Amino acid sequence: HGTRCAGEVSAAANNNICGVGVAYDSKVAGIRMLDQPFMTDIIEASSISHMPQVIDIYSASWGPTDNGKTVDGPRELTLQAM
Repeated sequence: HGTRCAGEVSAAANNNICGVGVAYDSKVAGIRMLDQPFMTDIIEASSISHMPQVIDIYSASWGPTDNGKTVDGPRELTLQAM
């Protein structure tokens, strides 16, 4: 999901292959935050506030848990970090 989103944002202009990204001169970096046995607010807050002097756009996808009914989202520390 992150790779696809990054491509839609940063796809090179005039590449003779496909469309151009919405921010085609941008740089992309990945911050691993979902490889923990469980997610915590401090992990999310640290990720979403990593290197703000060089990162312009942060993206995280919060979605339903396995029960298909509950939608998760940012908690207090993550909201403050935003």
